[in-house]
Amino acid sequence: MILFFGVGLIAVIAAIPSNIGTARADDARLLDFGPYRAAAEYCRDDVARPLALSVDQRILCFDGYLPADQDLSLVERLQPGGLFVAHSSGGDDALMMKLADLLRELDVTVVIYGYCLFSCADYLVMASARTVVLKDALVAWTPFADKGDCLRFVPALDDGPLRLDISRCAGDEDILLRPIGRIDQLRMKFMWTRRVSATFEMPPQSASVRKVLYRIDWARAHRMGYVMWLWHPRYQPSAVKTKIVYEAYPESQEEVTALAVRLRLGAWFIYDP
Repeated sequence: MILFFGVGLIAVIAAIPSNIGTARADDARLLDFGPYRAAAEYCRDDVARPLALSVDQRILCFDGYLPADQDLSLVERLQPGGLFVAHSSGGDDALMMKLADLLRELDVTVVIYGYCLFSCADYLVMASARTVVLKDALVAWTPFADKGDCLRFVPALDDGPLRLDISRCAGDEDILLRPIGRIDQLRMKFMWTRRVSATFEMPPQSASVRKVLYRIDWARAHRMGYVMWLWHPRYQPSAVKTKIVYEAYPESQEEVTALAVRLRLGAWFIYDP
């Protein structure tokens, strides 16, 4: 089955806990989330957007969208081992990858509150060695697409169900995949140093999510807006090097849908059980 559709489818400064370096995605109970919540509250307050650095240079807030010409000098001033607190739908892909590499060099902990979507999820969740996703934060993915790209179901490297990915738009099924461009090359380099499994592909899609995507009524989905999905924490340790710890991963599709409504996100989010 091949299916095409357009790309329009859619100030509290706290000490950083020392045990996150050994915490896995399934043992959030070992971690004190208090300092991370405090950092998020600091960033929710009246600080500059999209980037703001705390007085002691231990917390860098990212709220909004990063354009290609965004100055990253504040990032370079963040103290090594500090917190990068994000609430965003991302930004320019090349700049987001540069930002992620800076965060890795500084050995920061990425903290997600509210939501992290599109290129925020693609790059910041796996930017450094450690990521903390706070309770009621929505982290979700959808395929990266350039102008002229369409989505299609393609074989997966892990030999599981067909995955949703992109190719150049065409009227027939016998088309060549789009040529590898500059952003694709940067993305491959980005993931090469961050993945554990050679069969891991971006955006992440579990077998459960792929099956749901394959059964979707895409004519209806097109009218609803972007289709995005979650990635269950149990898959992450064997896929990427970043230790991703959820304070409370959602427990159902109903919880995810309610969370999206509360966050006023105009997209259809698929739960990964």
